[in-house]
Amino acid sequence: MLLVVVIAMLIAGLSMSLGLARAQTMAKPFAADAKMLARVEAYLNGISTMQSKFLQVSSNGELAGGNFYMHRPGKLRIDYDPPSPVLIVGDGHRLIYFDKELETANVTPIEDTLAGFLVRDRVRFTGDVTVTEFTHLKGIVRVTLARAGEPEGGSLTLVFSDNPLRLRQWVVADAFGTSTRVSLVEPVFGIKLKDTLFEAEEPEPGGGN
Repeated sequence: MLLVVVIAMLIAGLSMSLGLARAQTMAKPFAADAKMLARVEAYLNGISTMQSKFLQVSSNGELAGGNFYMHRPGKLRIDYDPPSPVLIVGDGHRLIYFDKELETANVTPIEDTLAGFLVRDRVRFTGDVTVTEFTHLKGIVRVTLARAGEPEGGSLTLVFSDNPLRLRQWVVADAFGTSTRVSLVEPVFGIKLKDTLFEAEEPEPGGGN
């Protein structure tokens, strides 16, 4: 059930919003935080590659884990640990969701997905997304994003440690209050990753990576 919720959020696209009224309420204080937001943008745009283990926790307490790989622009891999049969691959153009147990694959343009935001050629907190909430307290920076002009949907919150600035978590929430937190465990940045990690070949049922 947990993976179904998370995949639905990822593949549903950037239909992210906490509600128009809340966005309007939060918009005013952001002018004072523009310098920090620009710093976060620059940091995200400076990430070329990343590899990390992750721990995923849903709002009902269900757990999952695995390995996350990112190669900007456009490429990512989310490889869930057994017993989950799920593998998600972004090959630069498409986001492919594989279920090795059911031997199925679903394909979506990566630019239309929530997952695609992190691997854009240029990450910006303007244009088709808007910042609906921002906090910088006790060395923790949180930036919540929603799709611009869409009053219904969910949100993506990026969580960073400060000094130095590092991406630590993200939280995906839908319009019904269901949320999933993904925490990065010992992430490594700027490393060489094999191109084969991002090749969109359907895996053999029951096979490995």
